[in-house]
Amino acid sequence: MERMAMTLEKFTRSLDAKSLPRVLQIQSGYYFQGSVYELFGREWSFSYGELLKIIGISVTRLIVELQSEGSKSMTVDLSLDYPGLFRIVADKRPYASIQEIVDSVCISPECLGQPEFRCPEELQLAEGTIQAEESFRITALRTKHGDSHVDCEVTRKDSKHIFTVKLSHTGEFYECADDQFYTLRELVEWKMPKGRKRTRTHCNTDN
Repeated sequence: MERMAMTLEKFTRSLDAKSLPRVLQIQSGYYFQGSVYELFGREWSFSYGELLKIIGISVTRLIVELQSEGSKSMTVDLSLDYPGLFRIVADKRPYASIQEIVDSVCISPECLGQPEFRCPEELQLAEGTIQAEESFRITALRTKHGDSHVDCEVTRKDSKHIFTVKLSHTGEFYECADDQFYTLRELVEWKMPKGRKRTRTHCNTDN
């Protein structure tokens, strides 16, 4: 069996929560806070070969790279309770298929879990055609008779049209611009794609 060692940070970034629980074997490393291995304020190391069973992942803080024109970028830690509001900068990298979108972003009946995309080419579907560059909102992920697809909603002249797109559908799908305001907690819970960095702008709402 092939084995590969990696840091816990790298592992959790690539981990799909649906695959939990997962068992890890310690190769080397230290744990700093909040562990049963932390006694009397001292730092303890794990022993080689010990097993850890990961049953869940929760984000408690974000490591943020601040970028300003004409100055060097700097990295800071932000708590999820940070009181500011943020806007999302649309990802310029395309998704190669509907399956990749489903694997990367959160999709749910909740409004925050309905991402919006566009495709530079027409999508010929059973219910009709989604025009090139026409935005569509993914509203649900469904499986019927072993075949999975997403429900997509397109608004035209104040009327909504529903389309179904198979996960196997390929193409170039780009994230649409989003003019909504979000808290850090909302971004983490709903708007953080797996395996991709997310760029945001801080919004000054003081008037």
